[in-house]
Amino acid sequence: MFRVMFRLALAGSLLVAIPSCGGGAAVTKIVKPDPRKKDAQRLRGEARAADAAGKLDDADRAYGEAYASANEDPALAWGILEEWVNFLSRVGRGGRARDVAKQYYDANAADTKGYQIYAEVLIQGNKGKEALDVTNQLVQLASEDAGAHDKRGRALLLLDKVDEATDELRKAVQLDPNNPKLHMSLGTALHRAGEFNKAALEFRAALKNAPEDAEAHVLLGMALRDQSELDESKTYLDKAIELNPKSGRAYFELGVLYNRQLKQSEAEAAFGKAVTFSPNESRFWYAYGEIYRVQERLDEAIAAYRKAVDLDPPYPKAIGKLGGMLVDKKQYDEAESYLIQAVRKDDKNASNYWYLGRLYAARKQNKQAIGNYELFLKYAAKDDGNRDKAKDQINKLRR
Repeated sequence: MFRVMFRLALAGSLLVAIPSCGGGAAVTKIVKPDPRKKDAQRLRGEARAADAAGKLDDADRAYGEAYASANEDPALAWGILEEWVNFLSRVGRGGRARDVAKQYYDANAADTKGYQIYAEVLIQGNKGKEALDVTNQLVQLASEDAGAHDKRGRALLLLDKVDEATDELRKAVQLDPNNPKLHMSLGTALHRAGEFNKAALEFRAALKNAPEDAEAHVLLGMALRDQSELDESKTYLDKAIELNPKSGRAYFELGVLYNRQLKQSEAEAAFGKAVTFSPNESRFWYAYGEIYRVQERLDEAIAAYRKAVDLDPPYPKAIGKLGGMLVDKKQYDEAESYLIQAVRKDDKNASNYWYLGRLYAARKQNKQAIGNYELFLKYAAKDDGNRDKAKDQINKLRR
């Protein structure tokens, strides 16, 4: 049901959770303007300095104080809030970013900016259902706002509702046809649908409006790669890196290109730079783990998969891969925990059952082993190379 519409003015203090040393929310209390009456801009500068020095808890506190101190200047307060939430998202504190954004969203029910910022952090955190709920409300409030339709489309994409997402993102482009970010969102949905040529056209439209945008070059390079236009793809990915030498996404897509060309050493180097420049992207760590896995460098693969699982949000496929690698290392108790999690998230993934079958067979838990091998056979592709091995194991265990 749509929320009761009301608006609360910015107060002179903000209820926030002050992080513990490890970054988790430890205690909730009122953060008031500094008693020495430091101005908001000075506190904002302190937050930026703490961020640059890697003192993340100090930066978080300073942003909270700066926001509270800016209560008499709504425009300044909003700018600080955006910067605060972006900081939290960038340093891998997605849950904290969602808490801060939600507080503004809850307190300012008639302000579409609150819906925008909260929806964005939900999307970044892979919270598709929650993001769709918020963006449904946002579209009702601002039906002619291209950004509202963009966020709703991206939320639908998280839920794998690709056709609905594409329709919504087309509306966004129609409302604001010169906005490169909207063309990128639509192109991403078309790419997900396997329409690589149409996706490339949208990314070219983005570049037409923003020729120096590194992200647009990355996305066009990705689409061209998936059209098997590998040389042209590399040209755009190289240009993206020239425009933004610290673009983790550019290096990630370049690594995928090198992997497709079977240039494993180059792919490893590219993925290494991807996780260096974007250490909080779980998908990049998963790809790094995959490169190590195919080279049978198990310890390095396990370390990369652990990062992919521990980050917020974790990369779903990494959970099962980590469990599988731990089976190979004969670390059965830990492997079982991860594999059961993986099955709960995706109960039709054959490889999870393959590894569970091996695990239970090693423990002499024959009934459980047989059951998991049978599930593997149920879901595995007909040409899966482990099908005959699973059948042999079932026969052996039954004897």
